[in-house]
Amino acid sequence: MVMRHALRGFIIGSSLPATIWPLAGLGFASRHLPVGTLSWLLIGIFFPVLFGLTNALTATHPACKGWVRMLGIGAVMGLVSASVGTFLLSIPEIVYGLHGNRRYLALLGGAGFYGLVWAFPVRWMNELFAKGEQR
Repeated sequence: MVMRHALRGFIIGSSLPATIWPLAGLGFASRHLPVGTLSWLLIGIFFPVLFGLTNALTATHPACKGWVRMLGIGAVMGLVSASVGTFLLSIPEIVYGLHGNRRYLALLGGAGFYGLVWAFPVRWMNELFAKGEQR
């Protein structure tokens, strides 16, 4: 039962980032980067798997059920992904034209965006699938 719940948590946690992040940010960023600059395929696989594993752990842990805790978990995950984009890939400069200290706005945006995604749609899907499991 726990393994089934963890697997559902993995699928839910990886499905939203796998559709939102690559389609929006990655599609836009790829138009501004020279061919071969970065293996976008690896980035597009790494973050959904990371988010899925995180949700698999939180979906099975009873302390992670409230929206406030899920907001915090999502904010941390968003901060991790925004940090990679800001410090390793220079996405704020390349995609949004943010230079100097303004590039750090991406850290706030990533944490805020994924915090909200985690607190509401991901948590809602976790609860929806958990109710379906009880039937």
